[in-house]
Amino acid sequence: MQGIRAATGADLARLVLVGAIWGSSFLCIDIALTALPPTSIVASRLLLGALVLVSLLWSGGHRLPTNLRIWGLLVVIGFLNSALPFMLISWGQQFISGGRSAILMAAGPFLVVLMSHLWTHDDRLTGPKLGGMLLGFSGVILLVGYDALFGRSESFAGQMAVIGATACYGVSAILTRHVASVPPLVNSAIVLASAAVYMVPAALLIDHTWTLQPAPTPLLALVWLGLFPTALAYLLRFQIIQTVGATFMSQVSYMVPMFAILWGWLFLSQVPPGRAWIALALIMGGLYLSRRPSTIQAGHGR
Repeated sequence: MQGIRAATGADLARLVLVGAIWGSSFLCIDIALTALPPTSIVASRLLLGALVLVSLLWSGGHRLPTNLRIWGLLVVIGFLNSALPFMLISWGQQFISGGRSAILMAAGPFLVVLMSHLWTHDDRLTGPKLGGMLLGFSGVILLVGYDALFGRSESFAGQMAVIGATACYGVSAILTRHVASVPPLVNSAIVLASAAVYMVPAALLIDHTWTLQPAPTPLLALVWLGLFPTALAYLLRFQIIQTVGATFMSQVSYMVPMFAILWGWLFLSQVPPGRAWIALALIMGGLYLSRRPSTIQAGHGR
């Protein structure tokens, strides 16, 4: 497994760009759900994203992996990194807003920190990281526990689905480091194509997608989902993970909730309730504690 290097300013700029693009995905899912079922949304964005990246792969004359183990890992990553989490998020957002979904996604870095400690040699758990995890999860408990205590079962189920998606991303981020020898474009194209192979037949079978006639606005939201949060952002994600590590990539969760809330406020007038802001503050505080520069150095064994 290839080692990682220290992050640069260019890496940080790419991280912010991914945060802004991924933040927009929650808004677009909310819009697409007004006319399309979750399975069709996921299948469409995966198919469009895969077509874009496979076209780039073909036109650039890139070579595909020849190792069957690499292919097996990429197919598994396609399920855990795209097909399953996309489905969980889209299904969950039927019951909760995009802003709340994004806040819950911020739990992802804490899972990545724990998994990286268990499964890698250069991304170790430290005391501050553990403290940050506990603080951040207290925010998740505040946000989710409200609906659990007051019996809002659909909202609770939606939040659990989003949290399940964060676990999928955590596992796939670690697995991605085991295919570091594969160029990011090849990696991303195979992952999205394999995920589309999972989801397109499912959408055709479940939704009879060919019968759907979405209005222009949900259709445009779907196109944006396929081109930017799926194709472009995933290509950038693989580049970042392979060069500077899954834990650095996990810091995108600082930015995604903020951008998601901003886009939802600007375009859908969605304003999170007071407890959501408190939960976000706890999660962001936990992220800061676990990702301070001194902590990062200790976590990378330097």
